[in-house]
Amino acid sequence: MDISEEFTVTRPIGEVWDLFLDVPEVARCLPGAELTEDHGDGSYSGTLAVKLGPITSSFEGRATVVADEATHQMKIDGKGVDRSGGSQGRVKVDAVLVGTDADHTRVTLDSHVMLAGPVAQFGRTGLVKELSRRLIDEFGDCLHAKLDAETDEEASAVEAGDVKGLSLFFSSLWSWITSLFRGQPTRDE
Repeated sequence: MDISEEFTVTRPIGEVWDLFLDVPEVARCLPGAELTEDHGDGSYSGTLAVKLGPITSSFEGRATVVADEATHQMKIDGKGVDRSGGSQGRVKVDAVLVGTDADHTRVTLDSHVMLAGPVAQFGRTGLVKELSRRLIDEFGDCLHAKLDAETDEEASAVEAGDVKGLSLFFSSLWSWITSLFRGQPTRDE
C-alpha cells in the first residue's frame, strides 16, 4: 500500500533538516515509536505500538536511515515483527524537504507499507490511510513544538502523545465513511 502525505513547517529548511538528522528526537514525534538502540551506522532498533480497533500490535524491528544533505532527502527502510500477534510489517519511506520561502519548509513523505498477519486486514480499506494521515498530522504538530521550544531541554521534553487506539480508529472510520457518502474521493482513489 502506498501512502503519500505532505505538511508545511513554519521554519527555514536548515532548521527542519537539522532536526530530521537527529533521528532519536524525530522518533519521539512518532506516536507509539520508541528507539531502543542506535547501532552507529545509520541503523536503529526499536518498537512501534499500533492500535487498530480491536487489534494491538507491538512491532520490534530495525530501521536504516540514509540522508542526502545536498538534496535534503532521507530514505528510511524498516521492518518489524509482532511476536505476540503474529503480524509483520515493512515500510519504505522517502522524505523530501523543500524550502518554499525563507521561513517555510514543505515536508513530503512517500511511504510504501507492507503488512502481513492479523493487522493486514485493515490494509484492505481506506482506514489505514486515514489513520496514517492523522498520525502524520500529530507528527507534524510535534515537530513544530520541538522547533518552537526556547531551549534544548524544552525541545527534548516534547514527544508524541500515546496513540488512542479506539478513539483514533473510530474517528478515522467516521471520517472515511462520511467522505464516501459525500462522494468525495478517499485517499485510496
